[in-house]
Amino acid sequence: MLQAASQLKLVCEQSVNPVLAVLDAEYGNASWVLALTQASILADCLMRVRKNACLWSAPPAYSGRGRPRKHGQKMRLNDPTTWLQADTEIEIDEHPNLGKVRVRQWIDLHFYRAPGQKVNLILVERMKPMSNGQPFPPLWLAWVGERTLPKRNCLV
Repeated sequence: MLQAASQLKLVCEQSVNPVLAVLDAEYGNASWVLALTQASILADCLMRVRKNACLWSAPPAYSGRGRPRKHGQKMRLNDPTTWLQADTEIEIDEHPNLGKVRVRQWIDLHFYRAPGQKVNLILVERMKPMSNGQPFPPLWLAWVGERTLPKRNCLV
């Protein structure tokens, strides 16, 4: 993880254009998000997230008693009953190859071990079942970076 972070930092330092790193699920976690912060890497990252990962919302307002909370509601990606209300949702009707596709986005979530690092979570779902009748597995993505995705119209 540290080697990948140092390599990405070198790329960012040598590039005149903004850098977008597209990463697989082994980087879609708190360790990678913290490595980005600690190394002061100025890159945007789009990462696949494991389907059994958990993310948390922002904590509620400080009540004035005790230590302020770091985490809000827990969202287990493999348990839809724990999902928060999506900030953005769009459906693309009948794509020629994919069929109907739904994309949802949650803004300003965080991994448990990185409560100060905001993550935008994106879920891409193919609504048409596979040829064997089974649903396609969901695609979970996380966006982290200097530039944040806009809250509206970013998924169109």
